[in-house]
Amino acid sequence: MNPAYILLAFAAMAGGAAIAAGYFAFISMIGIFPKLLSKIQYNRHYMLVENLLAYGAALGNVIYIFTIRIPLTLFGFAILALFGGIFVGCLAGALTEVLNVFPIISRRFKIRKYLPYAIYALAAGKTAGSIVMVITTLV
Repeated sequence: MNPAYILLAFAAMAGGAAIAAGYFAFISMIGIFPKLLSKIQYNRHYMLVENLLAYGAALGNVIYIFTIRIPLTLFGFAILALFGGIFVGCLAGALTEVLNVFPIISRRFKIRKYLPYAIYALAAGKTAGSIVMVITTLV
């Protein structure tokens, strides 16, 4: 085997590990899980939720790296897409809450009265994008 390929593979794995570690540190730092768990009165299982997140990411990486085929029906794929969309939506919501994006935008653009419609439009756009992604993946 060519040593340049081995070095390239090692650099790619190290870069991926660094990006994944930074991503999980970012998620933990913005406090998405304590906020979600406090909403459902499930605070005592905070460490379990963080561990499950890390294990899920590691399992996803193993499935992706070794191209493990998981046969899913249309229903299974829909459930998988639903959970992925919920996670991304919660992450985006927590990020906007931490950065106070909506209050700043509503004051700057003087759209305070129309802010609920803007939020509905963002949610509708996310839903439409997810549906288009699922349809194009299946076709």
